[in-house]
Amino acid sequence: MPGQHRKRTAARKLTALAVCGVAATLVVVLWAAIRPGPAAQHVAAVDSPQSTAVEARPVPTIVPPMPQPVPAAAAVEPPPPSEKNAAQHPPPPPPSVPCSTELAGTRPHVARVGNMLKKTFGLTDVGGAVGRADGDHGAGLALDLMTSDSARGDAIADFVLANKQRFGVTYVIWRQRYNDGSGWSYLEDRGSPTANHYDHVHVSFEKAAEVDVTC
Repeated sequence: MPGQHRKRTAARKLTALAVCGVAATLVVVLWAAIRPGPAAQHVAAVDSPQSTAVEARPVPTIVPPMPQPVPAAAAVEPPPPSEKNAAQHPPPPPPSVPCSTELAGTRPHVARVGNMLKKTFGLTDVGGAVGRADGDHGAGLALDLMTSDSARGDAIADFVLANKQRFGVTYVIWRQRYNDGSGWSYLEDRGSPTANHYDHVHVSFEKAAEVDVTC
């Protein structure tokens, strides 16, 4: 029937429009669901690397320092010798000189020996020919080395006898004893310490002798 045919056609058109509308709605909904939100876009913008221009800087050149001139070593004076070194190495003694040939009116060779004995044993009183007119003293051939110290007198007598020929000595008297180089012998008592030679060493000499002693 003609009228029924038109109704079916109109119904079909409506159905097609309805289907198209539904499809469009679904598309809009899906697009909204998968579209990233503002926060996601911001994160994506932050995470995305951005190329930054790096400015090339010149590398500084390191120049080594110039060597400084080494100052010349100053002259160093040697330190003065310490007291210990001075004690270990004392200065040399002054040079010896010939002994004087003058002593209490005695002969030159006797005076030389007498002056040497004075210095060696620290004597201050030595008798010779002065005030004596007899014997070896009067002839200037004898000395009296004054000392009351028995130890010092022994040392003087022993020293003179040990150098008897060198000094030109003939004999020695000390403490009432006599010695001409052959040993000690006792003398008779003369009555006093001086006469018995207890306070001095008596030394007699040859008339002529070559004596070389220094003081």
